[in-house]
Amino acid sequence: MIMSTNSSVGTFGRLLVAFGLFLATAFADILTVSLDTTSLVGAPGTAVTFSGTILNASGVEVFLNGAGGSLSSSELTLDLTPFFTLTPLSLLDGGSYTGDIFSIAISNVALPGDYFGTFTIQGGADSGTFDTVGSADFQVTVADIAPVPEPSSLTLFGSICLVLAVLFCWQRIRRLRSSGTTPCRME
Repeated sequence: MIMSTNSSVGTFGRLLVAFGLFLATAFADILTVSLDTTSLVGAPGTAVTFSGTILNASGVEVFLNGAGGSLSSSELTLDLTPFFTLTPLSLLDGGSYTGDIFSIAISNVALPGDYFGTFTIQGGADSGTFDTVGSADFQVTVADIAPVPEPSSLTLFGSICLVLAVLFCWQRIRRLRSSGTTPCRME
């Protein structure tokens, strides 16, 4: 009899652990975050904004209490202003939000290349819960913007000479006209 009790406790314990793992897995991402595009291109010193849809198909109301993320470079900064100003405080079952979700600011010294990140939403059953309820991976490509070359010294000198020549001719024509002489006279 002792053996059967241990056996049933062991089975019950295994079922309890399995159920706990199921709950942890099932509620890890209860919101679907679908970005319109998962990859955007920006130049150093600019920002790119990711938009998309946040969908609640969990069966219960989910509060959207916070957001965060991770980035592969310190030359990028996650801006959560769109999330905190545009998304609703909660989504009912079947509810969704579509629009701007977050922005990425690219520093002036960011090197060209691909950078990766993850955006996460925290929330849960009430306004005091901050479990991860949704996430989306994304990529930012920093474009290789070639600097505008400065004009060569010879080009600059030639342009100045041309402007001075035009001004000299214009002054001479004005003087000749004011004296009553025509600059180009055919005889």
